[in-house]
Amino acid sequence: MRWLGVTMVLGAIFAILHIREWAGLVHEGVRLFENPWGSSLFGASFFSITGLHLLHVISGVIAMAVIARGYSRGSLTAGHVESTALYWHFVDIVWMFVVPLVYLMSIARP
Repeated sequence: MRWLGVTMVLGAIFAILHIREWAGLVHEGVRLFENPWGSSLFGASFFSITGLHLLHVISGVIAMAVIARGYSRGSLTAGHVESTALYWHFVDIVWMFVVPLVYLMSIARP
């Protein structure tokens, strides 16, 4: 249960930091179909891809909280915890593809 709690806290921190990153980009002029540095496709791609991932992270944190509460009360089994862990690992694996696609491929070249 302790590690499940740590995972929920780290997932919430990730979501907060990501929303903060979005706010910074919006402040600099990046919008869904506007980009002051280049192609407007960047804003649409970035906010769509990372937003979908953020939605899954938030959903995973909520699911873990519900499952942890049910497990600690004895109404859910370890199988429920394991199923939620599989979902969370799927979200992790997706992030491993999002980072190179969105962050590394959009680095300006000299």
